[in-house]
Amino acid sequence: MSDTDSSDSIVMSKSKKIILMVAVCLGLALLAAVVLSALVLSSMSSSFSSLSPPPNEYVIDFDSLGESIYIRARAWGLAGNHEEIILSNEPIQNRHLEYFHDKQFIFLSLTELFYKKINADTLEVYVDHKSEEPPKFQSKVKIKQIELKDVDNASDMNANPEKYGLRRVSVYEGN
Repeated sequence: MSDTDSSDSIVMSKSKKIILMVAVCLGLALLAAVVLSALVLSSMSSSFSSLSPPPNEYVIDFDSLGESIYIRARAWGLAGNHEEIILSNEPIQNRHLEYFHDKQFIFLSLTELFYKKINADTLEVYVDHKSEEPPKFQSKVKIKQIELKDVDNASDMNANPEKYGLRRVSVYEGN
């Protein structure tokens, strides 16, 4: 082996080491950027969710049956453009997009509904679009969904719910 071969091999090994060091540094920088981005997005997400107004919660008591119906209405998102109204026979504890379709009436993209107690055992719920009937919803209270498009005086009901004995549930505060 000549001196030039030996020096070429040393130079090659040094350049391989430099390339390896650069690759490791870039990998660590990329990993740090990903971790930092995840932390920033996580903190932004929690601060945005804390900016969302608290949900509007309603309890409708059916004293003669010894039961209550619970309603939660809320809007969330950066622009407040996600809405949900949940109707359940148990207090609604799920807070973060966790739905129990088998036990709760879930109305998504609905900003309000109206309700009226009928007799001692029925709750009429007036909505734009019906929710699926949850198969495991167990209550002595009968939930009767009525689509507003099927009601002749829907616009008057919306403007004057008290005139029809209706109560409004809204995702917006103060309604």
